Amino acid sequence: MGDWVLYPTPDGDEVARCVWGPEEVHDVDPVAPRCAGLADHKQVRRAAENRVQREQDLEVVREVVAEHHLEMDLLAVDIVEPEPGSRVVAIYYRSAHRVDFRALVPDLAGRLRCRVDMRQVTGRNPARITGGVGVCGRDLCCTTFLDEPEAIGMRLAAEQGFSSNPLAVTGACGKLMCCLRYEHPYYTDFNAAAPAVGQTVETPSGTGRVVGHDAPSQSVQVAVGGRTVSCPLVSVCTTAARRRSREDRS
Repeated sequence: MGDWVLYPTPDGDEVARCVWGPEEVHDVDPVAPRCAGLADHKQVRRAAENRVQREQDLEVVREVVAEHHLEMDLLAVDIVEPEPGSRVVAIYYRSAHRVDFRALVPDLAGRLRCRVDMRQVTGRNPARITGGVGVCGRDLCCTTFLDEPEAIGMRLAAEQGFSSNPLAVTGACGKLMCCLRYEHPYYTDFNAAAPAVGQTVETPSGTGRVVGHDAPSQSVQVAVGGRTVSCPLVSVCTTAARRRSREDRS
């Protein structure tokens, strides 16, 4: 942990830092990236200089875009070195309309003194590039462990009880949150085991009617004697289950 390594990317090896300790794995993932090795002091210093240079280049790009009065949102600027001694500034942007770069790109190339590569970003990728914190209080999944976000439909939100309020499950990218996809099996298993809303059940507080589900806490809300109580799923017994239990004992 803490070592600087050369991490492979489509634009060449990037200097990155190891933030997790080594682990032994039994199955080798064929798509897992293989680092070229440790980064030397020269490469680490160059990466630090590029971080400072990116901030300066971003300010220049913002000024030039404002001068040309273009409707585009700048997301990030990256420095790509395809070959030793060559430098390309990749500019990531978002725009709802087609942008005319005929005057912008030559102006940027002249001020930055290098080749400029404009890269439009759509879908969920703007949030991945800029980063952020989700409603759960943690870093966005797409910026940490989720490499390829999948399409999310309202069906998943409906099955998890969010159909009436889509804004509650909308992420920083403006689309439905990715966690709806990989949390879906958890809700499916809970709904298969939990008694349906309106069903009469036996609870430690007495006989009542199910009025709601709470999958994250593995509990159900039951109306018992004019009040609503939250009962763990394992403590709730349906009428049919109680009948089967009596038959088994007999």
